[in-house]
Amino acid sequence: MPDIVLIHSPLVGPASLAPTRAALEKRGRACHLPVACRAGEAVPAWRDWPARLAAELPAMERPVIAGHSMGGLLAARLAADLNASGMICLDAAIPPESGTVLPVEPSFRAFLDTLPLDDRLLPPWNDWWPNDIFDGADVSDAERDAFLADIPPLRLDWFDDAIAMPDWSGTARAYLRTSLSFVEEARRAEARGWPVVRLKGTHLHPLAEPDETADAILQCCAAMGID
Repeated sequence: MPDIVLIHSPLVGPASLAPTRAALEKRGRACHLPVACRAGEAVPAWRDWPARLAAELPAMERPVIAGHSMGGLLAARLAADLNASGMICLDAAIPPESGTVLPVEPSFRAFLDTLPLDDRLLPPWNDWWPNDIFDGADVSDAERDAFLADIPPLRLDWFDDAIAMPDWSGTARAYLRTSLSFVEEARRAEARGWPVVRLKGTHLHPLAEPDETADAILQCCAAMGID
């Protein structure tokens, strides 16, 4: 059974995936949640995230890497760097097979230009949206506080950086959709022949429903022939 590596979005922090890591470990799976930026530290440039994450991981053979949200791009990059046996997009955009990769699509970058800045810093991610990010997500006060405390301060120009995506076409891949925001991405994945698992939840499902998310990740592994 290969190790599982969970990659959180740089827009939030490891608290977003920590409950799912615990749920996977409870099921007897070795699981890692590397941290490129800890609370209180300067946020590394986007181009430095893959190396930072890889440096946090122990030696392992052909892990499965699951990337949540914007972490899906990093998961694909690490899939190539670590010779992963499988990669799971967890409510994430499908990464390109190669080329130069920005943190977000141009349309989303334009949206960021509309947000108010404080000394070139964007508001925390939870304040980017008109609705409560926890709406529909059953989280405790402690989980909510840990999640919010983990959100890093990001400068607007942080999003103008790029990473190079090596060829990861030899990696098996699957898609795990947890929210309605990624209906089209799940359909795209299915059209490409990827195994797709769909859950009825929110984008914060790995935080709110870790047991269901962990079981779905293992279902993706089995569908890829990795178990």
